[in-house]
Amino acid sequence: MSKLKEELERFKPESESELKERFEWLAEVFLYGGYISVSDYKEERYRIFIRTVEFYCHHEGDEKDLPKDPIVYHRNGHYVEGEVPYFPLMSFHAHASGYDITFENKNLQLRSSALIRAYEVYDVLKNTFLHYDRKKKLFVSCNDSKDRVNKQSTYLYDFLNGFGGDNIKWVDTPITEQHQELKPAQRQNVYSYKYDEDKKDWIKQNTKDPREWSFTRLDEIKNIPD
Repeated sequence: MSKLKEELERFKPESESELKERFEWLAEVFLYGGYISVSDYKEERYRIFIRTVEFYCHHEGDEKDLPKDPIVYHRNGHYVEGEVPYFPLMSFHAHASGYDITFENKNLQLRSSALIRAYEVYDVLKNTFLHYDRKKKLFVSCNDSKDRVNKQSTYLYDFLNGFGGDNIKWVDTPITEQHQELKPAQRQNVYSYKYDEDKKDWIKQNTKDPREWSFTRLDEIKNIPD
């Protein structure tokens, strides 16, 4: 079993208070323990290395200690009336804000996912990194380590569009290198929500969500696995 899949399978929080620590451990695996391999029907074409990962976790049940995070796209009563089925573990979910790797749990009624907020694209055939050029509206070659980090998560959705699900997969790599400490931060453009009993719906507030569920890799990606 994949190392990442094994860690996500173990994700069974008993309270929201423990999530920050659990997400920090998972972030190390997402940021240093592998990459997303993208292939056509003949060979590997690209590798996506995650530089910032944001976690989302929403409990569909009534337990007060478990997290409520109604901003998640894939949940009951959001876009589709009533209940929606749970994703299989480690499903890739493309949506309006970018690309998720999901780890939902039907038994625990948890909708959990990791949004790829920032990333680097490596072109395997051309042996070069790619950066999105806003003027050309294309991903172009860029080996300058300062410029090759793409922070537009929505562009990843466009980049991967057209590749079939079987051609996009996670590949584990050993976490052998020493790296800088991961410091948690607030998620980007995420606001607090309050449940309105009269409307039976979650209402967006004017305050930012204080939960620090975002983690960024500060170290450069220097070694490309064979």
